[in-house]
Formats: sequence, structure tokens, C-alpha cells
Amino acid sequence: MARLMNTDRTPGGGSRRRALLILGGAGLLVLALLVGVVVSVTSMFTSDGPTPSDPGSSTSGAVPETGAGNGPEAEKALAHAQMLVLPEAASQPHALSTRTAGDPITLPEPTRVVGERVAGGFPDSPEGAIAQLIELTRTGLAGADPQTWAQAYSAVAEPDAAAPEATKAYDDLVGFRRAANVRPTGPLSQMNVSWAPTSALVKGSTDDGSYVVGCVLGEFVAEARGRVVTAGFGNCLPMRRVDNEWRVASGTTAFPAPSPWPGSDEAVAAGYRELQR
Repeated sequence: MARLMNTDRTPGGGSRRRALLILGGAGLLVLALLVGVVVSVTSMFTSDGPTPSDPGSSTSGAVPETGAGNGPEAEKALAHAQMLVLPEAASQPHALSTRTAGDPITLPEPTRVVGERVAGGFPDSPEGAIAQLIELTRTGLAGADPQTWAQAYSAVAEPDAAAPEATKAYDDLVGFRRAANVRPTGPLSQMNVSWAPTSALVKGSTDDGSYVVGCVLGEFVAEARGRVVTAGFGNCLPMRRVDNEWRVASGTTAFPAPSPWPGSDEAVAAGYRELQR
């Protein structure tokens, strides 16, 4: 199916209202979808540089895949370390890079699938943490329903982890639904929304390997009446090994993920590596 690329790069209300005056009927839904994708994805970007108070701030890409010790302070430093700041246009479809950020990440298969809201049972490794985060993100973003995200997140999170409503993904989904002028939660009868993982990175881990901050990137796809809107969508979460399972960790939440177009130069600069099984 053909992709409809966004030409309104301003997420402000004025531009949205002007655009809505151009089209009528079925076109309103398609345009609202397009604006919704832009709002939900580009709300993760800022035009400012690193915040000096953020420990480990960096604008050159992911931090090294090694920890600086163990315990709450090491975890906080990893989670707070700033990611690459990108312009809004970076999330939209554009040319792919001829470079890579490193070897592909080989994803392990889950050992628990039947009867689970989110597949689990991944091994005790950074790749296992990434695989668990991918399953959470794919399940939680299906249908662009904040309630679905909350249920998937809660199924994987530690009891004292941040509430699902406090996550960036939840805010993005609420913004998407509001901008698309559809019901706040529940199935959408006139559109299909999904997220397909393409790449990931290990932002960092503690020395004992029990705590990993992972980031996953994929293609966010919204389809309505034969038209398709796509954008890059990234998600970073802290993951902790608890009782032989990877869980969303309690404590400090992770700095929001860069959301470049998968495979682009910006994705490579951010440190995203291709996935393989």
C-alpha cells in the first residue's frame, strides 16, 4: 500500500485547523490520522539541547553498553542519561542509511506465550531484556489504545514501577486519539493502528547485568480507508531481572527514546541496530 507522507510539520493547533479546512468528508479522517501520528511521535522531541542537570547527558547517541556499578545511583544515571535529540522531520519516511550502528541484535524466542497478555520467559541477557520490551511495546501499541498500553505495561511491570499513565507511550497514545478525534479508548472501527519493531539498542546496564535500559524502534502504522500514515516510534524503558523474568523496573523512569525513521542516518546516529531472530 502507498504511504502518505506528512507535509504539515507543525504540531500546533493553528496549522492543524488550516489543514482541516482544505479537505472534507472522508479526507478529514485521513488528515486527522496524519496529524495524530505527528503529534504522538514528535511530542517526544524538543528543540533544546541537553539539560545540564541530567546526569550523563549526551547528544551524540546512546551511552556505552556498560554500567558504572550497581544499585540505585548507577540505575538512575543510566536511566537519566539523555538520548540523541532529533528534529521533528527525522521521524517521517525518508532515505535509508548506507551505514549501521553495529552488528544486528539477535532476539531470543519467548518461552511463555499461551495464556499470557504479553509473551515472556526471555533469557537473562541484554537481548532478553530487549525482546521483552519489544513484546510489551508491540502488544501495548496495538490499536493505539491507552487502555491496551496500560494493561500490557502492568502485566510486565514491577509492583513499584511508574504507573502506566506516567509513561511517555501512554501520553502519546492519548494525544493520538485526541488529535484524530476518535473515542479515548476502545476498538477503532474505521482504522487499524500497529507498531512493527525494526531495531533496538542497549542504552546501558549495571555491572551485574540485572538492570538494563533498553530502547526499541519500529514503524508506527495507521491505516484508514486505504490510506496509510507511517512514522518512526521509539520506546525506552528500564528493565530489571526479577524471579527469572524481565520486568519494567521500579525507580527512575528512562529518558524518552529518539524516534527517527527506522534505518535512516538519524537512527544509526542514535545507536539503533537491526533486529534478527
